Amino acid sequence: MKIILLTENSSEYGRRLVDGVAAYAQKTRDWRLAWGNPDALPGRGMFDGASGIIARVANDDIARRLAQTGLPVVDVFCQREYADFFGVNSDHEAIGRLASEHFLSKRHTAFAFVGFRNVSFSMKRKRAFTETLERQGHTVETLEMPLIRDQRAFFNMDARPISGERTLQAWLGKLPRPVAVFAANDLLAVTVSRLAKEAGVSVPEEMAILGVDDDRLLCACAETPISSIDPNAFGIGFSAARALAAVLKKPPSRKPHPIHHVAPRRIVERASTERHAIKPQWLADALGYIDSALDKPLSTADLVARTGRSHVTLSKMFAEKLGTSPVRYITGVKMNAAKKMLAAGNLLVKEVADRTGYASVARFSTVYKAFWGHSPRFR
Repeated sequence: MKIILLTENSSEYGRRLVDGVAAYAQKTRDWRLAWGNPDALPGRGMFDGASGIIARVANDDIARRLAQTGLPVVDVFCQREYADFFGVNSDHEAIGRLASEHFLSKRHTAFAFVGFRNVSFSMKRKRAFTETLERQGHTVETLEMPLIRDQRAFFNMDARPISGERTLQAWLGKLPRPVAVFAANDLLAVTVSRLAKEAGVSVPEEMAILGVDDDRLLCACAETPISSIDPNAFGIGFSAARALAAVLKKPPSRKPHPIHHVAPRRIVERASTERHAIKPQWLADALGYIDSALDKPLSTADLVARTGRSHVTLSKMFAEKLGTSPVRYITGVKMNAAKKMLAAGNLLVKEVADRTGYASVARFSTVYKAFWGHSPRFR
């Protein structure tokens, strides 16, 4: 069975999406994938003998040409909803909420969002990010940049999808310090980082920056490596292939077809958000150390050794600034991380215990139940 796959392979997102589709194809064993670039739709000959299409539908012209093939189409971009297409997409609202929760966990009180004008995924991420923070009593500065070209600009890692860098840099210069900036994707996050550095703004001390896509090449090559949300492109590709298989087996009779949303995997933290926005600096450093040593069995004694402060000073500062003790804070960080790992559904409880610094499942389960009021989910 020939399946047409139209997605870029120049970005890490695109390659992971292809991996997801390929994983499903290997599982079924009767699919043969034919790849093409959505930026240059192939001639009709490519569709000869095909049974279905999975594509990043960038604009109405491409949508029209795909519809003319008469084949079932699963859109994995979903900038617009097309009644004849099936859709599998990132849960952009969940991404926005995850970004806000991450910045709040770092004790930030000033926030900003920069995205793209009239671009669906950017608008949804902005809305969820700002609404979550506003419910906490915060305000969010926002800026939306125009695109140079159409949506296909997002499919090429080397493209510059924004114009008006002077406007962006001037806006960044007016933000309060310190500030937490959520960018709609990694390309924009890297641009924000570069412009901030050119203006003499230190990252992350004065400006924390978080992107989306976890494009490791882009994020790692920034002067300050960029933290990013992994949107689970592999899961989107796998879900799209599964949706297409279901359609091929039994075409649905109703239109339009609802879009299936795939939750993001996690935040991949790098240097651009590693600092906590809290004073004194030694306390911020201690909190950063707790985050980085998640897989270690930390104690108050470890923090005393790390900070050079006395046990009394440490306990007093945690109580004053965080309203808790060092031990309870450490436990909270570990248990919140454990809950997210278990919710992802791809790790055994023993693996989660290892990753949160517990030597045994029994001890981990005891602490988890005491903290959350129920036992961890065993698989």
